[in-house]
Amino acid sequence: MKTLLRSVLCLPVLLLAEPAAPRPVWEGAPPAETLKAKPGQDPKGILNKNGHRTDVMIPEFVVWPAAKPNAPFIIVCPGGGYGILAEEHEGAEVARRLNAQGVGAAVLRYRVPRRDNDKPWIVPVLDARKTIELVRAHAAEWNADPKKIGILGFSAGGNLAARVAYSPAEAGAARPDFAVMVYPAYLFEKDKPDSVLREGPDGVVPPKGPKPVPAFFAHSADDPYPAEGSMALAAKLKALGGSAEVHVWSKGGHGWGASDRCLAAKEWTNTLGAWLKDRGILTP
Repeated sequence: MKTLLRSVLCLPVLLLAEPAAPRPVWEGAPPAETLKAKPGQDPKGILNKNGHRTDVMIPEFVVWPAAKPNAPFIIVCPGGGYGILAEEHEGAEVARRLNAQGVGAAVLRYRVPRRDNDKPWIVPVLDARKTIELVRAHAAEWNADPKKIGILGFSAGGNLAARVAYSPAEAGAARPDFAVMVYPAYLFEKDKPDSVLREGPDGVVPPKGPKPVPAFFAHSADDPYPAEGSMALAAKLKALGGSAEVHVWSKGGHGWGASDRCLAAKEWTNTLGAWLKDRGILTP
């Protein structure tokens, strides 16, 4: 009886997700870096009281391994307009929810603020692609299936996820096996419902060729970054032979992440879990 009681008492502890120590994305100086830390400044970024990380010059990622081997694994990209990283409600809390569903995660601290105001995604894309390579190389170490590596992003992080998964890139560029975009920003040329997707070398539309990886979108109808952007990209992916699922909640605005702020914020991770199971990415 005592042994059984001890096992039951220990069970919640075993199920609690615990992150590993941060790991560098790059060995040595990150490529294409143009900023330098001031004397005494931590180049890995500064976490403020709001849970936002600023001034990242040496990108890292924090791994939250899955409890069981061969699990899907998702690289989480917090939003923040490519200026900051909303690291708690669009990062760590997301990883906790994914772990609870049996999915491994890594919260990526990609480089911010913008190095280029016109093309702010350039160095974040480098950081994200390198992280995909590292996760695949260390998949067994983190209980991950190297053929089930996804990317998930919010707002600017959703734009980053879309670019890493779909934008034109050099041959052999690391791509995820699926992509999740939560209220992605800057998909349209202008942030208006009647705008059009950014196309061309600096756009988010995939080139013709290999079938795009499966996509999942979550958005609010009252978001100032219009949900029509998610729907338009989903339609384009389907036209190119891919698959896409879009969920739009009536209210919520922008930036709700994994929180209790609105119905969308409470529900989207369970909806994502159902999609992962339906796609065969997550198995019971």
